[in-house]
Amino acid sequence: DPGPTMADIIKSAAAAAMAHKASSLGQPRAAAGLQGMGGTLPSLSVRAAGPGMDIKWEEFNYPACFPLIHFDIAELPFRLRKTVRLLNLSFLLVAFICALNLVDTVVLTGMAGLPAMWVVQSLLNLVLLPTAQFGSFYMAYRGLAASDLLLVHRFQFAQLALCVLGVVCATVPYQCINGLLRLASTESTWGEVPSAEAFGAGAAIVESMLWMVSACLGVLNLAQVRRVRVLPSSNCSYNSQPAML
Repeated sequence: DPGPTMADIIKSAAAAAMAHKASSLGQPRAAAGLQGMGGTLPSLSVRAAGPGMDIKWEEFNYPACFPLIHFDIAELPFRLRKTVRLLNLSFLLVAFICALNLVDTVVLTGMAGLPAMWVVQSLLNLVLLPTAQFGSFYMAYRGLAASDLLLVHRFQFAQLALCVLGVVCATVPYQCINGLLRLASTESTWGEVPSAEAFGAGAAIVESMLWMVSACLGVLNLAQVRRVRVLPSSNCSYNSQPAML
C-alpha cells in the first residue's frame, strides 16, 4: 500500500491542533459554568459553636414572660448542653414550688383562717427564691459559655447555699413554709377543720418532696459544673457587656 501523502499528514496535524485548542478553551468555560451554577445554589455554612463565639448577649429572650438575659441552648457545644438544661430545670422547679406554695397558702388561709401575712410571705418567696436560683443558673450558663472562671466559682458558692436552703425548706416548717416536720407537730396549724388538716398535710408532703428533689438536683448541677474543664479563652467575641442581675 502507498504511504500517507503530504496532504494527509497536513490534514492530520491540523485536526490535532484544532482538537487541542478546543479542549484548552473548554476547561475555562466548564469552570466558568460551574462557578455560575454555584452562584445560583444556596450557600451552606456551619457555624462552629464554641465558648463565647457568635453569642449575642444583648438579645434578651429569656424568660419568655419577662426577658432578662440571652439564652439559646443551640449556641453551646454539645458537651455543655446537658449540664445547662439541668441548670435551667433547677430554676424552673424552684419557681414551680414557690408558685405551688402560694396557691396552697391562699387555699389554707380561706379554709382554716390562717394569718393573711402568710400569703404576703409566700408571695415574697415567689419573687426572691426563683430570682436567686435564676441568678445562679445565669452565672453557670454564662461562665460555661464564655469560659469565665470567676462566674463558675461564684455559681458554686451560690448553688451550695441554695441547696442548703432547699433542705431547710423541705424539713423545717415556718409559717407559710410547709416543711415535713409540720406533720410531727402536736399542735394543729390548720385549726380543727378536718378538710384543712387533710389539705395541709398533703401540701406539706408534696412541697417537702419537691424541695428535696430541688436540693438533689442542685447537688447534681454542682457536680456537673465542677466536672467541666473550664479554661480561660482569649478568642471569645463578645457583642455586649454581661447583663447586670
